[in-house]
Amino acid sequence: MTTTRLYGTTPDTGRDGLWAALRERHGPVAPVELENGVQAWLLLGYHENLAVLQNQHLFSRDTRRWREVAEGRVDLSCARPALSWRPNALYADGAEHTRLRSAIADSLARVDMNATARTIRRIADELVDSFVADGRADLMAEYADPLPVLVVNSLYGLSDSYGYMLGDLTAIVFSENAERAEDAVGRIHQYFSELVARRRRAPGQDLVSWMLEHPAGLSDHEVAHQAALINNSSHQTTTHLIGNTMHTLFTDEAVRTAYTDARMTTHELLDHVMWTDTPFQILPARIALQDMRIGSAEIRAGDALLIGFDAAHRDPAVRCDQAGGSRAHLMFGAGPHACPARELARLTATIAVTTLQERLGGLRLAVGPEDLRWVPSPFVRGLRELPVSFTPGEPVAAGPRESAGSARDGQPEAGIRAGAGGGQDGGHDDGDHEDDLLGRLLAWWRDLRVRS
Repeated sequence: MTTTRLYGTTPDTGRDGLWAALRERHGPVAPVELENGVQAWLLLGYHENLAVLQNQHLFSRDTRRWREVAEGRVDLSCARPALSWRPNALYADGAEHTRLRSAIADSLARVDMNATARTIRRIADELVDSFVADGRADLMAEYADPLPVLVVNSLYGLSDSYGYMLGDLTAIVFSENAERAEDAVGRIHQYFSELVARRRRAPGQDLVSWMLEHPAGLSDHEVAHQAALINNSSHQTTTHLIGNTMHTLFTDEAVRTAYTDARMTTHELLDHVMWTDTPFQILPARIALQDMRIGSAEIRAGDALLIGFDAAHRDPAVRCDQAGGSRAHLMFGAGPHACPARELARLTATIAVTTLQERLGGLRLAVGPEDLRWVPSPFVRGLRELPVSFTPGEPVAAGPRESAGSARDGQPEAGIRAGAGGGQDGGHDDGDHEDDLLGRLLAWWRDLRVRS
């Protein structure tokens, strides 16, 4: 059977035409290649995607069960991040998945969302302050990309400098420089391992401390991987939700008018974007645990099925006008592996969009829509840059700000502590800590930025 390549250049217009052509040719499931010779099935139908997401007893999230791995065509230790395996809840099944996920979900449930909203607004305002006087900015690099990782980093009880470092390292992992990406993966592992070690020595009111004390009894190694998962799963999703939402406001007059006239709330706007321009086109992967038939496709045990979010949202069987904000989209998944941090992502994106609308008068694209460049990935749907112009304004944040290059990188702020633990200090000091490995990693990053 002829397979369709998903790798290579992504058209700036997206892959809508490809999904329609595949649906016409194959029905709800199509054979595709992720890389040269690496085959999988792409789920195109909404109901087929939902069924695979919901039935953990038929489909495993453990990529080690993938036939391409068993037969030596894919090495998980060298695969791109989306196709790898890690000892975290995302790749676990059954009782092990329940154990790991419970520590994440229960710890997230302890977060004071009202205090976190104030922390998100503080971070958003400080990011806007860094460019508001210029009258122009790249909303991806200067705002949408750093904001989510700074928010998650605050929930670990760390000062913003660590968040900027983590954001830089994460960006390198997803870059096209394989050598730098490999080094960055190691540095990120060090960040989370040493964060856990610091919290083991001095626990506080933060996500890592709560996971360490959770009755599921996770080891330090397991907590480090769950903390990394929270960051990795929320970062690009939220970044491109913010970017795609702003892109929609700039380019869709009907949506912009409805939003401006208060006929569409920010929550409804986000849901509309998650239907029409979802940040993740494809999510890898579920592994079939037995032979089965889906549509006209003969699936064998060990085959990989790719969750086709974008294609599912354009399925004629369910596609309708989603301007009313229906939350039946699949962006946050469904079933046992549904995202436990969806409310945090929604809150972050909501505040991000409203902050820009409130702070930047006359906000508009600085280039034509046809000149915008999209991330060349079969998985992510998002912009590389979002250049805008606006009426120059004044900073609003009181006092000195932390930034990627600021000198004030030592002390965590009250807003950060409030974001993690509802205002409780937690008893740990996240000053420079040059005497521990996490602090030395921060010093290495600062030196790297100075030299570059």
